[in-house]
Amino acid sequence: MPSFWQPFRAQALNLFLKPNCPLCDRTATDTFCKYCYSQLQECQLLDPARYWQGDLPLFAWGKYEGTVKRSMAKLKYDGYRSIGNMYGEWLAASWQKYPPLNTPTKLILVPIPLHAEKLASRGFNQAELIARSFSRAAGAKLDLSLHRTRSTVAQFGLSKSARQENVADAFALVRSALKPGDSVLLIDDIYTTGATVRSAALALRSIDINVCGVAVVSTVVLD
Repeated sequence: MPSFWQPFRAQALNLFLKPNCPLCDRTATDTFCKYCYSQLQECQLLDPARYWQGDLPLFAWGKYEGTVKRSMAKLKYDGYRSIGNMYGEWLAASWQKYPPLNTPTKLILVPIPLHAEKLASRGFNQAELIARSFSRAAGAKLDLSLHRTRSTVAQFGLSKSARQENVADAFALVRSALKPGDSVLLIDDIYTTGATVRSAALALRSIDINVCGVAVVSTVVLD
């Protein structure tokens, strides 16, 4: 084929091969189409550190509602891993733009793990995808030595007390490079009552690891 036609052929192939938006099936320019991207941005919290207080401070990119809620389901249950990568970048950008006060500059990111059975079934851990992307974007260290020691039922639909009982003593460090005095930031996809991350924080703090807080993509509105 003459070289003159090469640019036009490449443009045509790029248009043909562009993926569809996982939320609306329109042509996507990146992970989502422009329309869904705009809808997602409307869910972003203007003050992501508004809940950075108390025993386990919370930093959240956005609200767990609407388009964000739908995108999380696409990530976890339909296997759109690119959504996790994108959210990790957004969470990192928000963290760097609005860093919470009195937080160590060198934090180790620790994603909330899935139990081995669920990990095998799903094929990936969405919190790890988010944490890896956050790590690359922010230049932060990543540690994957936190494990679930037992399987738990889904937290959805459980009362607050039942959630706490469900995840009690469910985490432990395995062959970890973490040591007493290290400062870590837990990473997860969604924050509801906080039972899961509190159980994880308790396991880390029991061996004198400084858990500064938790950063999540989305949270239910807490006030």
